[in-house]
Amino acid sequence: MRTTITSLATAAVLIGSVTIGPAMARDRSDRVELTASQLTDQAAARVAQLKADLRLTPDQDKNWSGVQAELVNVWTKQGENRQSWRNARANQAGSVDLIEQMRKDGDDRIERGNDLKRLADAAQPLYASLDDQQKRRFGEALFQRSRDRRSD
Repeated sequence: MRTTITSLATAAVLIGSVTIGPAMARDRSDRVELTASQLTDQAAARVAQLKADLRLTPDQDKNWSGVQAELVNVWTKQGENRQSWRNARANQAGSVDLIEQMRKDGDDRIERGNDLKRLADAAQPLYASLDDQQKRRFGEALFQRSRDRRSD
């Protein structure tokens, strides 16, 4: 009986959040669209901050340039994709072609996966030389942004 009540309460919360969620979404129409150059500059600034936070030794610094280039690429594309997604939602009129959207999402995930593989390949020599604290900072920098974006 208690499980049934808990299940019903959970279902009610989920249904309520689905029906109320869009109505409570934040108005983001005042967001400024960044240019491609600004997105790249923003990514480069994040990469520079990461490098400063890592406090690389001269030997570690030798492996930085490849990581830097891939991080700027990945983070710039993430910014472009977020803007593209927001623009598509803002300009969306009528119903969405679910099948086409699944195909686009699949293509986007393949591209993102390939970008992450290139980043992993570039980062491997550097990562192998990092101490535990540097590895923690590196991981936080890579994954903190995606957690922040989910709460955005």
